[in-house]
Amino acid sequence: MPEGRYRHPSLRRRVSHSLLVLALAYLFAKQAEAITHRERTATARKIKSSHKYRASGTGAGVRHPHAAPPKEFIYIYDLPSEFNEDLKELPVQWHPEQYDYDQVLHRHFSNSVLRTDDPEKAQLFFIPVYLGRHYNWFWQQWSTPGKAWDVHKDCLPHHTPPECFWDKWDRAKQATSELVRKALAHVRERHPYWDKRNGADHFMVFSYDHGRCDMAVNLRHSEWGQMFAIQSYGDLTYTNKPEVPPLAQPWREDNYTWDGPKAWACFRPNADVLVPMYYTYAAADIVSPFAGSREITALMRFGYEIGDGKNLVEHYGHRLRYELIEYWKENPLEGSQQGLKSVEETEADMANAVFCVCAPGQTQDTVRVYRAILKGCIPVTMFRANDLPFARFLGMPYDSFMVNVQPDDYRELNSVLSRILADTARLRRMQEALEVHQRYFVWDEAEEKSIFGSIERELALRAATVNDTPRSVFS
Repeated sequence: MPEGRYRHPSLRRRVSHSLLVLALAYLFAKQAEAITHRERTATARKIKSSHKYRASGTGAGVRHPHAAPPKEFIYIYDLPSEFNEDLKELPVQWHPEQYDYDQVLHRHFSNSVLRTDDPEKAQLFFIPVYLGRHYNWFWQQWSTPGKAWDVHKDCLPHHTPPECFWDKWDRAKQATSELVRKALAHVRERHPYWDKRNGADHFMVFSYDHGRCDMAVNLRHSEWGQMFAIQSYGDLTYTNKPEVPPLAQPWREDNYTWDGPKAWACFRPNADVLVPMYYTYAAADIVSPFAGSREITALMRFGYEIGDGKNLVEHYGHRLRYELIEYWKENPLEGSQQGLKSVEETEADMANAVFCVCAPGQTQDTVRVYRAILKGCIPVTMFRANDLPFARFLGMPYDSFMVNVQPDDYRELNSVLSRILADTARLRRMQEALEVHQRYFVWDEAEEKSIFGSIERELALRAATVNDTPRSVFS
């Protein structure tokens, strides 16, 4: 035998032992993988913390669990009218109804079987404050009468117009934050329920573009507790600073660059409930993707003019609107349309288009996405990293009926859409998927599969896991 065998008489035993260890490690790894898979597929039953965010906003969980939420599990605080009804009377020159879903949801929950009048039996607590109306009223006090976007000459006499423009928004954020602070203090001083879970079973509606970062940006963590939000802002382009906690942080101009805000915390992915901004389309207004001729290949209904008052920030719309329009002028897709039209003309064109390009406005997401869906037009988005309503926990499969182009790749838009248009089988699959899911995007209480139904199911998930919430969201 080789000399080495006599020097190492236990080599065979060592090799056998090593093989056994490797086999056991493999078995343990497979078992762990199976456990992890079971945990992931149980998302609809138990919300788990995670930092693996999806750029497309498409959830990997259970697809549309239709189990009806339990009855009588939401208690609505009866706040003084200064927090809600009185705010409806505030005079505003410009107030799109899309910011009124705080009022819409208050009415809905008030008349819902989900409501309980016994706070001792409640699992969730709703704090109804009409922040949308208040926020719009406050910043418009520094606008030229009749011209909401123009800055009043007396807004801030010692500053130039762009700084004055920012100042009126900052004033609105401060004032609305103070209203939120006052409402939370009222709840904590007059009721015992907040302190039981540090507000983890409490929620408010923050209906403006940047959610809590527009409407509660000045609150301290001790005031906010673990309350979650219903909002439309699901931006995941968060800071690379791990020490920044997931709660509202002040930020301004840098949210208009694709580097992302320096302090991210406008959205808590594992707690907040995302919804589309409000619109009046009902189930009867849905247009099938297969209806009409769909003569327009791609529709772009937006403009960008520097210095028009609304675009005092150079990078409005993450500058993508400007870049897309310039790109389209040089290289328009055959059969496409670009330019501004009235709301009525735009809706008619959406119902006659195959694709609707939904570039960012104030945020990555835009209400245009959901209007396109209801008009049977496949949305084309420019999300770098953004969660969408009902994706993370209810598994809404946006990828099956939406096209997302990374903002850095906007010059690939024509080729991306041309390939889909040329592949008729793929296009039909996308349109079929769109048709199946359109009813999930109507604010229609008569429609079982509506936005209201999805909100109720998500709230039921929060109620089912609220006892597992740690005392500190930062632990």
